[in-house]
Amino acid sequence: MLTSSPRYSLAKRDQQGVGLIEVLVAVLVIAVGVLGYAAMQLFALQSAEEASYRTHAALIARDALERLLLNADPDALADYFDAANWPSEPESYGGDYPDGCTNTACDPQQLAAADISQLAWAAANSLPAGMVQASDDCGGVPSPSCVVVTWMDMTPEECLAEYPDIPDATDYHCVVLEALRP
Repeated sequence: MLTSSPRYSLAKRDQQGVGLIEVLVAVLVIAVGVLGYAAMQLFALQSAEEASYRTHAALIARDALERLLLNADPDALADYFDAANWPSEPESYGGDYPDGCTNTACDPQQLAAADISQLAWAAANSLPAGMVQASDDCGGVPSPSCVVVTWMDMTPEECLAEYPDIPDATDYHCVVLEALRP
């Protein structure tokens, strides 16, 4: 008759619960991996959102520069570059697109006023707390004209205060588009 030796039964008893510990360690490793993946996804979504805001801001700035260059009347250019003509706070989101005029239906100053209201509307409706402003002194050499578009409660003045050394920070929400004028 075969009998089990005491050493064999003791070794078997020492092995009890080891499978459960291995499973718990495996679950812990998988959980850390899943949390890392979730954090990476969150960062990717935030980066994509910021890239979308920067793209919209660049499009608005380009539209502003094109409007400014098309309305070449010296008096109208002064209207574009007067900070008092631009909203000092973000426009409210929504509402109807501002009425405008065409080159044949209004004078250059009226066209400038219509452009400013339409650009402010576009910034407010494309960006969170979006603002836009043109400036004829952006600190460059030679001094270029520029359009500043900001969002997330940043103002154009805050953006230009650091210009041309705009910090590369995640909380710096502005785009500056320069254009040298002849």
